[in-house]
Parts: sequence; C-alpha cells; structure tokens
Amino acid sequence: MNIKGFIRNSLIEWEGKIVSVVFLPYCNLRCRYCHAGHLIVQPEQLDTIDRREVLDYLTANVGWLDGVAITGGEPTLHAEELIDLIQQFRSCPMQVMVETNGTNPDMVQRLIRDGLVEALSMDLKAPLTPEDYRRVTDADVNVEDVARSVQIIKASGVVHELRVTVVPGLVGRDELERMLPVLEGAQKVALQNFKPDQCLCPQLRSVTPFAAEEMDALQQLVAPIVGRCVVRGRDHAALARSSRG
Repeated sequence: MNIKGFIRNSLIEWEGKIVSVVFLPYCNLRCRYCHAGHLIVQPEQLDTIDRREVLDYLTANVGWLDGVAITGGEPTLHAEELIDLIQQFRSCPMQVMVETNGTNPDMVQRLIRDGLVEALSMDLKAPLTPEDYRRVTDADVNVEDVARSVQIIKASGVVHELRVTVVPGLVGRDELERMLPVLEGAQKVALQNFKPDQCLCPQLRSVTPFAAEEMDALQQLVAPIVGRCVVRGRDHAALARSSRG
C-alpha cells in the first residue's frame, strides 16, 4: 500500500483539531460525484509519498499537530497494511481518524475494538436500498453492511461524523428524508454540497449545486434528530455560476 497524497496541515478534516491528511489509493465504489477519481481509477499514475517523510513530519510536529486523518479512496480495503500504518502514526504519537464508506463493517469494528482510532467519519451515500446505492455509486453494494457500520459507529462512543453529499437530481431532499432513520442519533452529521468540477461522472460537471438557502433547509430537516448538523460548501452554487461566467 502506497500513500498517494499528503496534506501537512488541515483545519477542515477533523473539527477542532489541526491534523495532517493522508490519502490512500483505490476504492470499491465509483460515486458519480466523486472529485478524487485520480485516487481510485489510476492511482499508479500518481506520485508515491515516502512513508518516512510523513512519519518524520508528524514526529517533528508533535505538540502542534493534534493528529492525522486517513482517507482515500477507501482505507479499509488495505486491512493489515492500514493497521500497520495506524500503529506507526500512533507511535509518533498522534491521534488517528479514519474516513470510510462503511462497506467493511468488520474492519470498522476492529478499528474501534482495538482502540486504534480516536475518531471515525463515514460517508452515507444514499437511502439504504441496493437500487439507490447503485444509482449513486455505480456499484453493487451490500447495504446491510453499510447499515451495520452505521450502527457500530453510533454505538461505539468514539467521536464520529456521518457525511452525506447532496447533488441535485441524485441525492436531494426526498432521498435525505428516507435516510433520516439511519442518521438519527448520530453525534454529528455533515451535509456536503457537491462540487461539480472534476466529478467522476462528466454529466454532473454541468449541474449547479444546491443554493445556500436550499442547504439551510436540508440542515433544518436533519438537525432535530442528531447531536449536531453542519453544512459544508453552502455557497458552492454561487462559486459554480461565477466560474462559468
């Protein structure tokens, strides 16, 4: 397993913390709105980041950095290699957050059970039916695995966030209403307005994201049933219109 991306400092990935972000290659999904297609389709064409470089940076910044977020791609595809990487990060020492699509609940359970993570972030792609998941991810997904991952995470006591990316015509208010029973009780839900540029699906690149007031309305729908609901990319519609002239 090679590291294919490294952000030294981020205030976005893990709320309230300064973290480095490590990107791992490959994913078992092909989400139409994904803007990291380079990581999942042909990651071998990307430069590999030397692991020693990452570890040296983390070690040199202990006391200023709070931790490291491991994302992708889908990190849980790498199993034992992921565990090894986490253990190296923790020895720096660093707190660790893993971001996942929830299709590997056994691995999610292991991360929690073995005390390997301080935080988890999971992307919920669509209502939990095979048809909805295929429409969004272009993959055959065992939605029972996804449901199990959500249950494990919500019951874990580990700091967690469920993320939903909303896309006009793909994941909107109707889909979000059907997802409410799954989201209910989460510590935090992040509603993410999609970014049309560089979407894996070319047709979505001409779609205008939800307007700010629409994102606010979606937030009001979710907020009463979760610990906290935040919006990311509230003004993406305005930025998209500006970039198109």
